[in-house]
Amino acid sequence: MASKDDIIQGLEVLITESRRLSTSLSEKQWDHVVDLDGWKNKEVLAHIAGVGAIVVPMVSGFSTAPAGVDVMGAVDIDGMNAGIVAARAGASASDLADEVEKNYRGAIDFVRGVPEETLAKRTTAMGHKDIPISDLLIRMVVMHGFGHIYSVYSGIFYSKD
Repeated sequence: MASKDDIIQGLEVLITESRRLSTSLSEKQWDHVVDLDGWKNKEVLAHIAGVGAIVVPMVSGFSTAPAGVDVMGAVDIDGMNAGIVAARAGASASDLADEVEKNYRGAIDFVRGVPEETLAKRTTAMGHKDIPISDLLIRMVVMHGFGHIYSVYSGIFYSKD
């Protein structure tokens, strides 16, 4: 089971790397389509920012779900993600990095105060079956964000632009 410190350290690195990403690309590179969903690099950063805003309600939902129920089963992930990205259309990379910091700092404060029993509660979300909520946070927030950041950098690396 991931500890509070594991989650907090991961979120801290996500903040740092989002800020670094926000200052690393040219305007042309921000418009490069990199994601499997067809998102441009700036939309990927918008998605990361938006995910930070849903950490608290996500954990609350996970912690109150009955055992064995897929807590994400009724969620339209594609629609939710499209809404997250659309809500940030036109934001600058700097603005998005600021939002990442604000949202994930809020998530860090939440994790510090959430009871250990909540993080230890086992739940199921999509393909993640019967695992502690703390591990879901690592997988669905921290590693998810890292994967997106890496996709931006790897897309630039392989781009001919």
